[in-house]
Amino acid sequence: MINEIELKLRVSPEAFNILEHHLQQFHPLEHQRIFLANTYYDFPDHFLAKQKMGLRVRQEDQQVTLTLKTNGQVVGGLHSRPEYHLPLDENQQPTKDQLLALYPFEQLPDMPLKPIFSTDFNRTFWLIQFRNSKIEVAFDQGEIISGEGSQGICEIEFELKEGEIEDLFTFVEKLPILTNVYFSSVSKAKRGYQLAQPVVLTDWLNQWRDFLQAEQEKGGEAKATFHRLFKMEQALVEETLSLPPSLFNQDFMKTVERVGAFFNLYHYYEESKPLFEALVKSHQAHPLSDEIIPQLLESNQTFLSEIQALIRFHSETKDNEKTIEKLTALFSTGLYVARMIKLMRLALLDEINQYH
Repeated sequence: MINEIELKLRVSPEAFNILEHHLQQFHPLEHQRIFLANTYYDFPDHFLAKQKMGLRVRQEDQQVTLTLKTNGQVVGGLHSRPEYHLPLDENQQPTKDQLLALYPFEQLPDMPLKPIFSTDFNRTFWLIQFRNSKIEVAFDQGEIISGEGSQGICEIEFELKEGEIEDLFTFVEKLPILTNVYFSSVSKAKRGYQLAQPVVLTDWLNQWRDFLQAEQEKGGEAKATFHRLFKMEQALVEETLSLPPSLFNQDFMKTVERVGAFFNLYHYYEESKPLFEALVKSHQAHPLSDEIIPQLLESNQTFLSEIQALIRFHSETKDNEKTIEKLTALFSTGLYVARMIKLMRLALLDEINQYH
């Protein structure tokens, strides 16, 4: 078993040249370009997907590997998950016996595994020595194909090969990509499963009511409240950036509700400064907390002001398309990436020294 720890950014194709130029200053220990052909398998009832697992057959040159990725932890764009590997012969289809050799399932469906979708992409990667750590940087560009549907892949993965997670955060923080960039908590496998499903908008008003009710009933402990807020923020941003703008173009109220969801979130942050004061006390032994929390308080104010300005713009112009365009642009910037890194650092302060 390998415990994979990585950060993932969704980017535009133009980011490749920026990334390549930026990495030259670190004199990469390795640099390589490869093509990866991947097919994901599951049972007809999507048993593995329901367990938040992914079973992948990957061909790299003449080497074929069966990999089972199990349910791990995703904090913002930081992925930490156990994965298991088994070599296969070329053109060999995975079997239930091989699956059981990878992981001790109590019971598997009485059906054969079948291919569900493929993810084929070109990968350019660099191995970087940064401070006390080695970080693999991979730029993936290609396509996810499921039946008649397809979706582009264009992302950067930063994997901590050895060293400290704080080095990984700092390294990504220095990346000079300022537009069309955001952290992704969704794996290629999950995107493949989603491809065949209809787009469903989350009812964020009900989500927000449920959150407030839970806080009232439980008397929210600071760390737990913060983690719930962070999870909600990541889900709201990522769903909004993944939706086709056409969903909002002709619907004034959908646009109002979507912008309003961001207002509720940042207004709550702004009105909940005692939450951050409580987090300072709970992490007072950690020097990073004194640095991160004032920056996050400033970030809360900045994004609340931007959302308030966007509400005024939409109210005055009734232009749904331009409003959503401005909203997605705001949350796919280097400024927001920097905020997400601070949130991830704060969320992981209790664990940050475990990753060495």
